[in-house]
Amino acid sequence: LLLSDWTDMDPAALFRRLKKMSSYDNYAKRTVGDFMRDARERGLAATLRDRGEWGRMRMTPTDLSDVNGNTYTYLLNGAAPAGNWTGLFRPGEKVLLRFINGSAMTYFDVRIPGLKMTVVAADGQYIHPVTVDEFRIAVAETFDVLVEPAGQDAYTIFAQDNGRTGHARGTLAVREGLQAEVPPHDPRPLLTMDDMGHGGMSGMDHGAMGGGHDTSKMKGMEGGCGANMGMAGMDHGAMRHGAAATPAKGDERLIDM
Repeated sequence: LLLSDWTDMDPAALFRRLKKMSSYDNYAKRTVGDFMRDARERGLAATLRDRGEWGRMRMTPTDLSDVNGNTYTYLLNGAAPAGNWTGLFRPGEKVLLRFINGSAMTYFDVRIPGLKMTVVAADGQYIHPVTVDEFRIAVAETFDVLVEPAGQDAYTIFAQDNGRTGHARGTLAVREGLQAEVPPHDPRPLLTMDDMGHGGMSGMDHGAMGGGHDTSKMKGMEGGCGANMGMAGMDHGAMRHGAAATPAKGDERLIDM
């Protein structure tokens, strides 16, 4: 199942638009009404501090992607949501699905309402099976999942972008022409200072911090930015990224996620 994003807009025109206004597609910027609500719920001081932190970075917590569903159409195996791509199954059989994120820049949250998914491989590497309701797949990632559809004739494969501005979808069904209910988008998330790598740093005297840090000893710096983009529904505390391979049958190897 190849997930992708597509626009008929001229690429050069899209690039010029991004250069002029990178937040062009962000239709959910915070307003005075949001400020008043946050002040009531969190207090004025905390709200002012939050707005100040984002203002100093010249960023907004609602800007999850530069180009989103307001410009893109999200596709499943090349079919738009209205195209209803359909994969057939026999009731009670075990089906292996390979999800591939072939998009330019979109993170997808994938679920099949009414079905549990057991993730058995990531990027072509066998892993210890993990059963989830939903997972997040980043650009160029691949996940193999097992499902056992039974009890109804059709299931929706639902992949919404992480900004909740659009979705790709298809159907698992016992015959062509069927479709199940398509769920609504989840509430739009807000980024936090932790997401931006600034968690727990408020109030620190950064001017008093000396230079020459040995970043090789800093947690999370070994293999990149250390961003936490894990799968929804999984027990992240039990996941060991980059753990040593565990021998299995033959030459296969099982790795922890």
